[in-house]
Amino acid sequence: MAFSVPLRSHLHAIQPYVPGKPLEELEREMGIKNAAKIASNENPLGPSPKVLKAVAKSFSQWGRYPDGGAHDLVKELTAYLGVEADSLVLGNGSNEILVLLGEMVLEPGDEVIYAAPSFVVYQLVSQINQAQPQILPLKNYTHDLKAFAQAITSRTRMVFICNPNNPTGTIVPLAEVEEFLKACPPQVLVVLDEAYYEYVEDPVYYESLKLRERYPNLAVLRTFSKAFGLAGLRIGYGVVHPELAAVFQKTRQPFNINRLAQTAALAALGDLPYMRRSVKLNQKTRRVLFEGLQGLGFQPAPSQSNFVYFETDRAGVYYGKLLREGVIVRPMGPKALRVTTGTEEETARFLKAFQAIRGGEKN
Repeated sequence: MAFSVPLRSHLHAIQPYVPGKPLEELEREMGIKNAAKIASNENPLGPSPKVLKAVAKSFSQWGRYPDGGAHDLVKELTAYLGVEADSLVLGNGSNEILVLLGEMVLEPGDEVIYAAPSFVVYQLVSQINQAQPQILPLKNYTHDLKAFAQAITSRTRMVFICNPNNPTGTIVPLAEVEEFLKACPPQVLVVLDEAYYEYVEDPVYYESLKLRERYPNLAVLRTFSKAFGLAGLRIGYGVVHPELAAVFQKTRQPFNINRLAQTAALAALGDLPYMRRSVKLNQKTRRVLFEGLQGLGFQPAPSQSNFVYFETDRAGVYYGKLLREGVIVRPMGPKALRVTTGTEEETARFLKAFQAIRGGEKN
């Protein structure tokens, strides 16, 4: 029997988020083993041993609902960040926070500003809420916040700034972010998405949380998925104005942070040296990856994240050939690839495979 319940008409135009190709799927399709997935910006070291130990101890508690307010985690996070508890919000990944902020702020016909290419969820947030996107091109692979400021109209209600930007890995210096905030009307919510915050080396980037005192319309989002190695547990957080946080607590799902995620995040904050070792490995492999791509004739974007982005008209061809070599990277449209910084072995394997592919083209 046919389904006849009418759905909101604008939802039909939305394209679902497409994750990176699963490792198991590639191995099954190609009949290979020990494939390397360097496509989804995951931490190749995974979670800290202290996290694994804490999770193992929590098995007996899984029949109980989690702490709905995540009291212990909020307490530890506020100390770690130096912020007030009433300004902190938690989500099922920072992705959930992005979606909920959009639902809280946007009305049909409002305008949303974001860059392209950037994180695809900004487009989804706009479409779900029937907002009109103002999509601005990157300048030298980077957000052009002067253009953002010029694009603001009386209908603008949200601005998304991905910093470092996904997929290019580039950063906007803190001074430029503040200049934009000065030009931005106070009724516009500016979402500074810092999912890759811990990986940045350039000192001109840091201290965005201090801007909140002067710009209450600023929301800063981060996550445990990347440098802390908890991508599979889906837990992120945001620091926002207390009035916005109070409404967020009303609209989020009850128990949106499960017990396992709370336990793991708390243990991860208790092992910061492990996180820093992950970041140090990333700095090393990012440099090797960047220089290796340059040596193959490409001009990768100057990444400050845990991936490297480069453009090529043969992106689709290279993606397919790398798959046959057991290496999964991320196609970013028809003319670009994004490669996650994996382990030293995964990085070397990618460069060796790619060098062979490029060499075969010249013969």
